Amino acid sequence: MDKPKVLVCSAWPYASGVPHLGNLVSSLLSGDVFTRYYRLRGTDVLYVSGSDAHGTRVEYEAQQEGITPAALAERNHRRIVEILEGFGIEFDNYTTTENETHKRFVRDIYLQMEANGYICTKVEQRAYCRACEKFLADRFITGTCPKCGSPDALGNQCDNCGSILEPEELIEPRCNFCSGGEVEFRETKHWYLDLAKLSDPLEAYVASRGFQGNVHRYTQQMIDEGLRPRAMTRDIDWGIPAPFEGAEGKVFYVWGEAALGYVSAVIEHFVGDERWKDFWFGDDVHQIYTLGKDNIAFHTLIFPGQLIASEQGYHLPDQIAATEYLNWIGGGSFSKSRGVGLYGDDALEVMDGELWRFYMLYNRPEGRDTNFSWEELEKAVNGVLISNIANLMNRVLSFVQTQYDRVVPDVTPDAEIADRLREGIGLYERAVDEALLGQALRAVCDLAVFGNEYFQRKKPWETSDGAAVAGAIELVKGMAILLLPYTPKFAAEILATLGFGDPTWDDLGVALRGRSIGSDRVLLERIDVDEIREHVENGQAEEGNGEDEEPTETTKGTVPYSDFEKLDLRVGVIRSAEDVPGADRLLHLSVDFGAETRQCVAGIKGSYTADALVGKSVVALLNLEPRTIRGLRSECMLLAAQGDGLAIVGPDRPLEPGSPVS
Repeated sequence: MDKPKVLVCSAWPYASGVPHLGNLVSSLLSGDVFTRYYRLRGTDVLYVSGSDAHGTRVEYEAQQEGITPAALAERNHRRIVEILEGFGIEFDNYTTTENETHKRFVRDIYLQMEANGYICTKVEQRAYCRACEKFLADRFITGTCPKCGSPDALGNQCDNCGSILEPEELIEPRCNFCSGGEVEFRETKHWYLDLAKLSDPLEAYVASRGFQGNVHRYTQQMIDEGLRPRAMTRDIDWGIPAPFEGAEGKVFYVWGEAALGYVSAVIEHFVGDERWKDFWFGDDVHQIYTLGKDNIAFHTLIFPGQLIASEQGYHLPDQIAATEYLNWIGGGSFSKSRGVGLYGDDALEVMDGELWRFYMLYNRPEGRDTNFSWEELEKAVNGVLISNIANLMNRVLSFVQTQYDRVVPDVTPDAEIADRLREGIGLYERAVDEALLGQALRAVCDLAVFGNEYFQRKKPWETSDGAAVAGAIELVKGMAILLLPYTPKFAAEILATLGFGDPTWDDLGVALRGRSIGSDRVLLERIDVDEIREHVENGQAEEGNGEDEEPTETTKGTVPYSDFEKLDLRVGVIRSAEDVPGADRLLHLSVDFGAETRQCVAGIKGSYTADALVGKSVVALLNLEPRTIRGLRSECMLLAAQGDGLAIVGPDRPLEPGSPVS
């Protein structure tokens, strides 16, 4: 890449919640690595993204909490910003789609598309839930995918096969808002981006970029199926109002406006300065987009289609760096409410963000989906980063500090080191050029393996081999520079000890022979994975006792009556209740069951205060295996119904504590 400017854009996380590890590594963290890498090389880099504040998902979560969508989005935006800081992810502009610059830009560019003949309308049948008495956004309709048969396809996309869908294509669609309500289709008018009319310029654009791997596969699949008009408006309350004549009450589809934020975020960054155009017009800029594979078609066809339709001459995306999925243990999808997976805020509670950066990027899902595992966390952090990389660096630095009085031997470094370092740098550069950031990091790890073997083989403590020592410290410097985009704090500390306070890529060629180095020791402490795992699993138990993020199915199938008979359900009376320190949802209860009193840790704090529970009759399951949650033993589980909050199940008249329920 030889362009003087680079624009890095990361897919916008939804402000309905906070990003999980998979979101972080696919978009936000990957974008940060690209930004640091090109900035290290002296390129003029701009990195933008923001919180996607609109759409039904935000509207739904706000409704569940009894607050406005705007309040929810702003609160979660602040939480996401804190998470970004914790992981060392630095943007030039991290904004939101509620920003007025964005709203104005979206309205203006759609009017340009309409004036150029690329917006069409259609009166159509759209999904409507009779129980909710509302039209449904695509993401809140679930059904069987007509392409691959997956039973959990959404109304806009099947995550299993990647097909972009319309709700009416689903087989047996059902409403997610009310947990499986019957969906019918009613007539309504919507405004469409005419992708069919844009087919020729879009296919020419795709061919010019030469997309590879999953980007090529998902993009070509949509082209082969035939590009057709794509709805850009929705019948929901929360979003940017569509400016078209006759579109009163319509807002833009969340993906119909979020990607346009890449442009508006740059405009906002420059605050009226025309320099924003340097990153959006002409051929002196290289644009990189980081995202998960489920967002590929939006970035390779729909977003470029919008830019082309405006006829303003925008620069179109160059490099789409799309990962596969990072799933939870065993391949499960992340869900904070069900206690599945690890989210950014929780991850930072148990381990430093710098170490998480290394783990996620070392295991970045390139070429295939990967699953989180505690064994891989142990291997990546304790095995590779600390025992391999940090051990070599500390070993070499301390040797020069103690045996050479902090002065690098003034001799020509061993050519074996120079050759191996040059080879490693080449592998690293090619991998970054191909958006294989995990592969690039592994090239640095391989250098550390070589370095440890080399230092042990040369035994400079016995041979006084100055060329070996000079070579080893050049290797340490080179590795630290290559690590700056990945572990910026650790790498910067190493380089500061070597005398590079503001390192650049050119410092790879600066010789250290004869130079004095600092006296600081740069150490990384090993992590206790068992302790981290226990903390995480206890936290997941807390979340799993709370409210779900999204409605679940009305029924879960049948079970034999003999299984039901195994459940020991009894009436109890809550005798005491208190908050669990540091837990947002948990209450610690003492429940009287007549013959005994049991302790219960319940995730009901969002629906009940501690004082309101004392004396309340409840129904609880007694023969569930006890669990330790936040250090407290929970010996039973209260029954609760979920609707607008949680409602504890109890008898409708006074009963003796311990009365059986059957």
